[in-house]
Amino acid sequence: MAYYGTTPLFAPGPNPRAPALPWRSDDFYAVDDRVRGGTSHSHMGIVQYPPNSRGEIIFSGFLDTTTLGGAGFASQASSKRFPVPLAKERFQGLRIVVRKQPSWTEPSNPPSDGSIPGGGKAPVTSFVFEIKTQEPPKRPDGRRESVVVWEWSFGIPQQDGVQDDRLNTQLTNDDFWVFDSTWDDFKPMYRGRPVDPDTAGEFKPEETYEWSLMARSNFQSQSGPFTLQLHSLSALPVRAELGASNARAVDVHEQTGPADAAWADEKGLPAHSFRAVGPAEGAPVARTTPSSGEYYGFALFIFATVLWIGWVLWALLPDSVLLAMGITWYPNREWAFLLPAWSLFAVLAVYAVFIATNLRNTPELDDIANVTDSHQNVLHVEMSPSAHTHLFEDQEKLRQSMHDIYDLPPTYVSRQTHL
Repeated sequence: MAYYGTTPLFAPGPNPRAPALPWRSDDFYAVDDRVRGGTSHSHMGIVQYPPNSRGEIIFSGFLDTTTLGGAGFASQASSKRFPVPLAKERFQGLRIVVRKQPSWTEPSNPPSDGSIPGGGKAPVTSFVFEIKTQEPPKRPDGRRESVVVWEWSFGIPQQDGVQDDRLNTQLTNDDFWVFDSTWDDFKPMYRGRPVDPDTAGEFKPEETYEWSLMARSNFQSQSGPFTLQLHSLSALPVRAELGASNARAVDVHEQTGPADAAWADEKGLPAHSFRAVGPAEGAPVARTTPSSGEYYGFALFIFATVLWIGWVLWALLPDSVLLAMGITWYPNREWAFLLPAWSLFAVLAVYAVFIATNLRNTPELDDIANVTDSHQNVLHVEMSPSAHTHLFEDQEKLRQSMHDIYDLPPTYVSRQTHL
């Protein structure tokens, strides 16, 4: 996947292009209608298989409208804020890239009468991207109070041909839907109902406190199982108009310049490629604000350089030269050679101490700790001679392993590897 012309915020890991952070399922927590007595639920999972979508994140769950009389919502809020401040002077909106064919779908048992699961009128195709710009106050019981949120709704196109207004048709291809938003697309809402913009005030995305993804029933308009597999979330830099760059879209695999190739995803997988957007003429390229660590690093470099020069002069210059420079007292020159020698010995001693410590703490070869320990989380795998199904072909096991990390039995690994 290419991020040319945008500032990536979240992308498949483990090492996405800066300043993006890798998707992590444990960075999200559920905020479902169960807090109001409903039965909707949602969860996040990282794709591990197949390889062409590894590292992408899946937002899935079940949206129910029967328990709360037509209402219902399921959402996942991120505990990680955006890696860069989304100031309106630098950015004009967000881009969400969604995989058309998810690697995993939410299981469900459809009603025998052919109706939509969950009591809605249609399957779930509409999703909401929410941004909170203020911290919700907490009630005495610890629950958070509702606050005004800024919402952008986008819909996955269906076979009826109806498309979302914010669907970027120039960048959408056989693998991905690409949705572009502007800040004007974010509307103030309070508990699912519109708020007067004059009352809500100005939307300031740079003050984002929390962001989340939601599937909402829209008063029984949709319900049932849902799955949304996200490839990346990016910020769009300010341009004269959002669609101006679409005419300049080019395929990343057709770009030959070294600058363009540098924006290609490190994975280098064909299935991750889609047409990338180049910045419009004269448009500023988004850059991250220098951190204080850069200044500290430069100051440390200057200090170390001055210290090294002083050390060399102290160790090598004759006494007559130092006296001529007005330096009448300095430590014995023997220390200029003793300290490095002792430091070298200390480094070698550290190696010896660490090796000895590791040998002391390493269990014997026949110790059961070499195989498992008290933190084991073994995935139960059928080991009978008649079981020839590979783990990656077992859909039930794949669904189970999506939401946790498991240990595989050594006998199963040996069978799949050597037999």
